[in-house]
Amino acid sequence: MYQAYLQQDMTFWNRYLHDTEWSTLTQKEKARYLNYEYGYVATAIDTKQDDAKQHVAWFLEHINAMESVLPASTILMYRSSYAAYRAKLSSWEYAKQGLRAFNLAKDAVKADENDPYALTLLGCVDFYAPSLFGGSKSRALQLFQKAERIFVERGDTVNNWNYASVCMQMAMCLDKTGHSDEAIRLCEQLLQRDPNFLFIRDEYLPQLRKKKK
Repeated sequence: MYQAYLQQDMTFWNRYLHDTEWSTLTQKEKARYLNYEYGYVATAIDTKQDDAKQHVAWFLEHINAMESVLPASTILMYRSSYAAYRAKLSSWEYAKQGLRAFNLAKDAVKADENDPYALTLLGCVDFYAPSLFGGSKSRALQLFQKAERIFVERGDTVNNWNYASVCMQMAMCLDKTGHSDEAIRLCEQLLQRDPNFLFIRDEYLPQLRKKKK
């Protein structure tokens, strides 16, 4: 699954989600499944997959099923993501669900200021939201950096797509806040660790270097 993420092969994730029977999983396996589901649904929506709406519905069912099992910060993080997915799927719900996603992301970090998953999500909200609607790329950078540091301190970096994702987001944020040299160095470090990180290797880092010239 991790290598598929690095190689942008999300069809592999889709097969895993469809071929795995939720009811047969242990609680630990369900937590892992839910995290992959969280990562896949955004791609399904962005690429207009036929089953995107179905995946969103299943995602909510699984969040509800794990409410008493996972930490509050994690559940709030997933609920924020669910609201964001609803916003993407419906233009008439965009403002309502977008605001809900923003507020739930903040609540997730309030529930646990050291949850790297919640910090990453709030960082994404701050990074992509226009400043007119409360977004802040400088604040997003601080959130990404804190999340990355906590992942490292906890030793939760091996085969963890969430860690690779926050590093990628951090590089993008460094560039957007005027730290292009640091962004390039971070991308080079990511490729030393994972040479098959295709988006960084074939798209983003070449763009950074071209812009720098």
